[in-house]
Amino acid sequence: RGRRGGSLWHVSTSLTSIKKPSIGQKPVFIHPITSCMVPHGEVARFHACVSGMPKPEISWFHNRQPVRPTKNVVFHFDEVTNTATLIIVDAFSEHAGQYTCRAANNAGEATCSATLTITRGEEEGNCWIRRLCPDSL
Repeated sequence: RGRRGGSLWHVSTSLTSIKKPSIGQKPVFIHPITSCMVPHGEVARFHACVSGMPKPEISWFHNRQPVRPTKNVVFHFDEVTNTATLIIVDAFSEHAGQYTCRAANNAGEATCSATLTITRGEEEGNCWIRRLCPDSL
């Protein structure tokens, strides 16, 4: 406040915080995981191709419980092909059930699920390894 030439004046300032909208793309499964059947003691693999910006964090679940990596259970995300992979080196009956892959980033999340069936060995497995994601992703 002050007086200048007989006029009264007042100066006020305020700071307003403006939240920027989140920049990014919610994860989307280009190719979700698919159900498979493997013989007891064989290798089981789930592959999913996912897009999103920023790069999604991948989490795996078995019957709704988080999957923890062990020497027998390995997961990996290939940033070149945007492929999330879960490998069970020796699949046994306790590994059978529903598997869910969750991709999440600050723009949102997406999930896909599939079933792993373990056979007694006389049936042939039907999990295939294939190229899931185009190189351009």
